[in-house]
Amino acid sequence: MNVFYCPDAMLNELCVLDETESKHIVSVLRKREGEELFVFDGKGNLFDARIISVGKKEVTVRVAKLLEADAGNKSSLHIAIAPPKNIERFEWFIEKATEIGISQITPLLCTRSERRELRIDRLQRVMLSACKQSLKYQIPVLNEMIKYDELLRSFNGESRKFIAHLDEKSLHFKQAYHGGFDVVMLIGPEGDFTPEEIALAVQREFEPVILGKSRLRLETAGVYAAAAFNMANE
Repeated sequence: MNVFYCPDAMLNELCVLDETESKHIVSVLRKREGEELFVFDGKGNLFDARIISVGKKEVTVRVAKLLEADAGNKSSLHIAIAPPKNIERFEWFIEKATEIGISQITPLLCTRSERRELRIDRLQRVMLSACKQSLKYQIPVLNEMIKYDELLRSFNGESRKFIAHLDEKSLHFKQAYHGGFDVVMLIGPEGDFTPEEIALAVQREFEPVILGKSRLRLETAGVYAAAAFNMANE
């Protein structure tokens, strides 16, 4: 099943697909006027559509039927994570977390961070591709990189807040969380959070947890957290 991204898709309205999507439709799939397409809006909605016009750089469709709607009101996971020096490892995390299911990702700038810049547009393309691959119709929010202390000050509300770090005395995440609540999870850089960063998080009411007994790479820890969260909420 091929699905195409159109953020402006609305039932019974025209929708113009961007150049990348349009080229795939025309040049690869050889679609023509009157043929059927499936489009999603990135907000959780999937539509059946019909091609109205075909151009070199854009395809226009009429959205005909809502096939799947955003369920809403389910628990959400926000992972704030320090990207590794090797960007391919972070892209792998973005891809797999999107496929498993996640609501929001925030790249963290920590004391021990080895990567201090990111191309958000490139990572968003990885997310979009992962949504299509896994047939998930809600694209996660990907925030700009933020300093660790600034992020901590930004949280309020009823989310359960966790910080994952290397401390065998902490509870396992699956023991601390059993589903039913939104979660914010902090995952540190290679070398872990500093003691000062951990203390600051605890002061801000983050609960220390571990993600198993193994020492995980940070991108593996992120995927593990996403999988554990989703299993707890199934």
